[in-house]
Amino acid sequence: MLLELRVANLALAADVVLPFGTGLTVLTGETGAGKSLIAGALALLCGGPSDKGLVRSGEEGAVVEGLFDLTGCEDVLTDLRRLGVAPSTDGVLVLRREIRREGRSRVLINGSISSLSLLERIGPRLLAVQSQDQQRELSDPGFVRRLLDRHLDLGELVKQVSQRLAEFRTREEELTARRSEAEFAREQLDLWRYQFEELDRAQLAVDEEERLAEQLSLIRHASALREGAAAALQAISANEPSAHALLSEATAAVEALADKSKRLADVAEDLALATEMTTSAASALHRFLDGFEMDPRQLGELEERTALYAELRRKYRRDVEDLLELRDELRVRLERQQDAGSDLTERERRCEVAREQLAAAVQQLHTRRVEGATGFARAARRAVQRLALPDLELEIAVTVEPDPQGPITLAGERCQVARHGADRVQLRVRTNPGERMGDVGAIASGGERSRIHLGLTALVRDRRDPPLLLFDEIDAGLGMDSAAPVARLLRELAGSGQVVCITHLPTMAVFGSQHLKVDKAVTAGRTSLKVRSVVGPARIEEVARLLGGEGYAGGDGAAQLSYAQELLATGGNVIARAGAAGEPA
Repeated sequence: MLLELRVANLALAADVVLPFGTGLTVLTGETGAGKSLIAGALALLCGGPSDKGLVRSGEEGAVVEGLFDLTGCEDVLTDLRRLGVAPSTDGVLVLRREIRREGRSRVLINGSISSLSLLERIGPRLLAVQSQDQQRELSDPGFVRRLLDRHLDLGELVKQVSQRLAEFRTREEELTARRSEAEFAREQLDLWRYQFEELDRAQLAVDEEERLAEQLSLIRHASALREGAAAALQAISANEPSAHALLSEATAAVEALADKSKRLADVAEDLALATEMTTSAASALHRFLDGFEMDPRQLGELEERTALYAELRRKYRRDVEDLLELRDELRVRLERQQDAGSDLTERERRCEVAREQLAAAVQQLHTRRVEGATGFARAARRAVQRLALPDLELEIAVTVEPDPQGPITLAGERCQVARHGADRVQLRVRTNPGERMGDVGAIASGGERSRIHLGLTALVRDRRDPPLLLFDEIDAGLGMDSAAPVARLLRELAGSGQVVCITHLPTMAVFGSQHLKVDKAVTAGRTSLKVRSVVGPARIEEVARLLGGEGYAGGDGAAQLSYAQELLATGGNVIARAGAAGEPA
């Protein structure tokens, strides 16, 4: 639960600390006092959008900080751990939101800098906000469908439908792509076969062009190469004196003196190396001349082979490596096209199996919804009727979403399938006897829709819901008599969690186990928000103010104080009034 909320430099809130307890906490105050600012601060703390314009005039930034005790909230703790967030050993989680007028805002979780995206994921697990605007959800088939599924515990079935639909779409996309590929291949088959055969016959090799160039050079310059090699060999070993002989003589002369001079020793080493290299060069020249047999007739073959490489590169605009890859790719295409018939048959079979599995899952979900809709409607009617709507009649209509192009047939017609199935779930009501049954958005008034929404959401609430519920003026449009049963329901909800309710009605306020009053005060020319806990006679005074509004000060104060005391007793809060009749306590 939320133990404490601190709001600093946010609009009128200079530095406000609100302690929260278990059960139902009510916030009251005059219109414009700043009650909605508290709701906005909680929304910011749970990842809601921020506005730098809310930073208090003259301040650099605003702070909203909440202290949560999650002891015993195992589902919430499990979800937080999945997100990489762990409360302290005593189960305490501290969330802090800093909004700066200039620069980037910050999020801190247990004192460590975090991200807004993580806060947006944590927030809904800690707090759910319900306001008068949420009654619009009643006309949304998705909202009613989710309530029905939750009441009937159909989560696994819905998940199965979603998985089957994803699998079917995958199979369908694969089949469509394979059909397109086969059709394109039929059009390109002759060209692919010609290109493959041309490249395959060419028997290309990555390094062949280099070898061809060398062989061509040898043939074209055979005479000059032979003469040059022979002249070099003559100079090295055949002349008198030869280069080899002169080097050997020089080496011997220097080596004889090498032990007397380090520099001469180095020269001796160089001469010895030169002699060795000359010997090696002579051997290489001998081998070259011995193997130099060139057939001029090879010239045409080599030039033809070289031209083939040039022609294929020009024709396909690829280098040799890419030409080899293209050849292999064409081989695969041709082989795939040979198997296209059997491959398409197999893919069609898989697609049909996926369609049948999808249809079975959708049918099962549809049947469960249809069978459970009456019972849910009956339970919902009982839950809502006690909220000052005794004549309410309610039904849940489950119909199929038709689609002539839909993938499956359900209830005798082609239907549209989404991740949640193929059903349209609609809430229909009759609030007055003798009137027609119709869509809740068209039939019910604003106050009636608020109570219907509250009754339905309370009916399906369980341990998976956030431990803190905030109701922001959910009593808007309600009369005092209608508010009491709503307040009783909120107190019931608070029995298994924590409920905060912002209200204008005294018949709501008296049911709170904690009562906070929001005021504005002007100090040194600055208006600031003040929040205080009202207990005892002060609470009687506040309930009396809610009864009389602006006329309270000039009305029958004693009568209103007495009535306020009676209302508090009705709500289970017996408080003795202090002071004389009509005097503030």
